[in-house]
Amino acid sequence: MTIYPISILLLWSAVAVGQSTPTPSDPKPEPSGQQSSTPDYGLGTGAQGNRLGLFEILSDRQGVDFDPYLKSILENIRQNWYLLIPESSQMKKGKLAIEFAITKNGKLADMRLIATSGNIALDRAAWGSITTSNPFPPLPTEFNGSYLALRMRFYYNPDKSDLAQSPSKSAIAVSISPTDPEVPVGGSKVVTATVTGANKKSVRWSVIGTGCSGSACGKMKKGSYLAPHVLPSPPFVILTAASKADPTVKASVTVHIVQPAPPQ
Repeated sequence: MTIYPISILLLWSAVAVGQSTPTPSDPKPEPSGQQSSTPDYGLGTGAQGNRLGLFEILSDRQGVDFDPYLKSILENIRQNWYLLIPESSQMKKGKLAIEFAITKNGKLADMRLIATSGNIALDRAAWGSITTSNPFPPLPTEFNGSYLALRMRFYYNPDKSDLAQSPSKSAIAVSISPTDPEVPVGGSKVVTATVTGANKKSVRWSVIGTGCSGSACGKMKKGSYLAPHVLPSPPFVILTAASKADPTVKASVTVHIVQPAPPQ
């Protein structure tokens, strides 16, 4: 199996301080599925950050050199990742991305699967490699921020094309609104896909999750996402809209499924 862990580590030698992306202000719940009063960590919004090869720093670095810190936590994540990959999945191909936030004291504060491999076993191994590494070392003392937000990309047996950034070959684009939907168990929410650059405006929806499969992840019906009646674990699913004019052009959002608020 060629998972290319070394390619992750080699990228840090070329890391330079770049522009930071400010985090949005709408609060996000923690990955436990329970509503939280914790601060907004800006995950699952599609924000662009400082690209570090397979990673992006999504929060303000404040000029701090995070390279030594990131190398140390990535080594631990990598080791846990290896241990969690099922033997039956070791020759499978896939790629996914997870966003997570680390607080000042090193605790995992929030976590989102923002792009799935399409294989539950591969997604679970990557997800577990981060949760098993919690708590992380405290953030560098010279960093005055309260958290560090990261996007981590996992590649299973990648081809060169998987690691390359391929420009779009068409002018078609797909966007989804809202960008960070939250839906109660058994509830529904209108989710709209907009296609530009093509006469054909229709899309084909797919729904997938790390902790569910098939109808247990919910479904799209007549422009609305219908959440399952049983909370998946982790409580997130990804909705993907692919343009029917060009199926290679897609957009995805992560839906957070929560327990309904108790009656007042």
